[in-house]
Amino acid sequence: MAEVFDPVKGSEVNLEGWLDQVVQTWKVIPEVQLNPNKFKHLAIICDGNRRAAQLRGLNPWAGHRVGVEVIKGIMEAGRAWGIKHLTFWAWSTENWRRDPGQVDFVMNLAARYLRDPEAVDELIKHQVKFTHIGRKDRIPSEVRLAIDDLELQTAGFDKLFVNLALDYGGIDEAARAIAKISELIREGGLTELELAMNPGIILGFLDTGRQPAPDLVVRTGMPAEEIPRTSGFMPLQTVYSGWKFEPQLFPELTPQALLGDITDFLDYERRMGK
Repeated sequence: MAEVFDPVKGSEVNLEGWLDQVVQTWKVIPEVQLNPNKFKHLAIICDGNRRAAQLRGLNPWAGHRVGVEVIKGIMEAGRAWGIKHLTFWAWSTENWRRDPGQVDFVMNLAARYLRDPEAVDELIKHQVKFTHIGRKDRIPSEVRLAIDDLELQTAGFDKLFVNLALDYGGIDEAARAIAKISELIREGGLTELELAMNPGIILGFLDTGRQPAPDLVVRTGMPAEEIPRTSGFMPLQTVYSGWKFEPQLFPELTPQALLGDITDFLDYERRMGK
């Protein structure tokens, strides 16, 4: 599976400089320790990769390459700040409609970095459990095998949980959960009355299983003039989550901006229906 990339003339140097800038940005992580009882799960909708690249005169697909470095940086920040669960939404069920060349590039990129020895060693070193959420049946076989291998290699870890939402859609996830519940009811393992009396059972059949719901969801690339939208991300898990719509495009996200979003959330007192 060869990497597909057709940069704008002369943009290779610009891309290398951009990559270096992002790597250096995420090396300077504020020293903060979050209360693990108050903040357990951060989810991020990684939006704005293509726009960030176009603003630099680069092939829009280059933004996805830079986005990989931001994900790495956020994982490092999460470890430093004491966040136990991280979720990244990288590819939606609707994204398959995009230009075939872009689809190929993103899938090749995923296969490359899910198998990257250095990245895998980092996950193992820090005992990070990797989990894919979303559908696997439409993902190219090389990416699917890389996901399976990484899930298997990290299955026993519990220091940090990282979810990669690839071919994920909230309605699709709900439909798959309903199918599992229906099958369990048919087999006699669950009754409709039990489900009605304890609807929280549904959460256990979602892709995130027994993981805590996100405390905060940050969606990047949402300028103030746009009407915020969740695009169907974790509709059941996020019923009580906080949302921050960050104007910075995902490749432009900084540790300081992300920490600011988290601090704003923690400073806000949720009433939770009280």
